[in-house]
Amino acid sequence: MLLGPPGSGKTSVGEELGRLGFRWREWEIAILERWGTRAEFVANKATALPALQRDIRTWIETEGARAVIESTGLSDGPFLDALARDLPCFVARFDVSEAEAELRLASRVRGRHLTDDLAGNRRVRREYETHVRPHRPVDLVIDGDNTTAVAAAALIAAAPGPTPPG
Repeated sequence: MLLGPPGSGKTSVGEELGRLGFRWREWEIAILERWGTRAEFVANKATALPALQRDIRTWIETEGARAVIESTGLSDGPFLDALARDLPCFVARFDVSEAEAELRLASRVRGRHLTDDLAGNRRVRREYETHVRPHRPVDLVIDGDNTTAVAAAALIAAAPGPTPPG
């Protein structure tokens, strides 16, 4: 599991892990393909989020290479708790300065994420810093300001296996 605020590098590292043989899928694109817009996804969140989480869990449990997912840990906190409880799970947290995250958010390709709105991403970051970062257990912390996506993927790939559930 790749955990971090918007602009921390989760998607870039996930792509690198995919190149290293891990199973990687960018779920935000799947959300946008199914719902069209973030607004539609949010408007239907009561049914959309559980359906997405079922799809993700089914995908994780499929035989094959280790699966990699990304999250801010906000609206899907209980889902992440269930994954950690039920399945072997390795959590890498990306710590990135607000200034670096802002640079990345301003320059990333539009339309690949649930929101490209900088103010919205700032709000998500504040919520993440308050409700997720101090409370969610992690196996590895990566300095997102000073570690490239390639180097971060290598650190994760070289780390011991996932934490057993329980």
